[in-house]
Amino acid sequence: MADLERLLKRVDFFKPVTTRRSFMQKLALASGAAAAGAVGLGKVTGVMADSATDFVTAAIGAERIGIAFYGNAIGSGSPYSAAGDPATSTLLNSSHRGYFSAAFNQETPHLKVLSSLGLPDFPFHTFKFPAGTFASKGSMLAMGASLEAIFIGAYLGAVKQGASAGNVLVAEAAAQICGIECEHRVLINDIMGISPPNDRFYEGDVAAPPSGAQGDTGARSVVYATAGDAVHALVALGISPS
Repeated sequence: MADLERLLKRVDFFKPVTTRRSFMQKLALASGAAAAGAVGLGKVTGVMADSATDFVTAAIGAERIGIAFYGNAIGSGSPYSAAGDPATSTLLNSSHRGYFSAAFNQETPHLKVLSSLGLPDFPFHTFKFPAGTFASKGSMLAMGASLEAIFIGAYLGAVKQGASAGNVLVAEAAAQICGIECEHRVLINDIMGISPPNDRFYEGDVAAPPSGAQGDTGARSVVYATAGDAVHALVALGISPS
């Protein structure tokens, strides 16, 4: 983990804003045009505001982790899975495997959209989960719940920073993906037997803390202030990148 921390500090999205701005200017000059990519319903965006760049780059890493997680959980693995990680026994019944197979399919286009934006790539492509994560249903679901909580908080942060920077397309794309991550959390809650699985009135700190009323018993999601905060939360789960 120390190696990861040192490497991430050298990546542009962890450097001061002035450095990131210089990097993006050089990127635009090198390409000869603004970097563009499809967002949401076929919309196109140019080089993004510095404050949004952080989260988009980090989200590329998060989506690779999500793909690895869901692929490992259903035993198929993924292009981002470490050797030996995919489950070797059936952890879910047929209905719940359907949930996870759909989630795997959903994370894949999320990654494609984020990667199409022409921004700095996340520096890792393979992710090894802590030993035993996919050895039992309980440990696998606990990891999934933790991951989705971080994903949601990261995308909420991206919405906030994108909107603050006036980058509506970034905020819109992050909001659209965040909605699907919230669905994933509810499905994991359902499998874990949390009742009701849709357990909060709001995400973030709106009307916090939860009232305890039916449908508002879940803790509010953390809204990460920076991409670095979100990445460090993922590191704290014991996931080893390479």
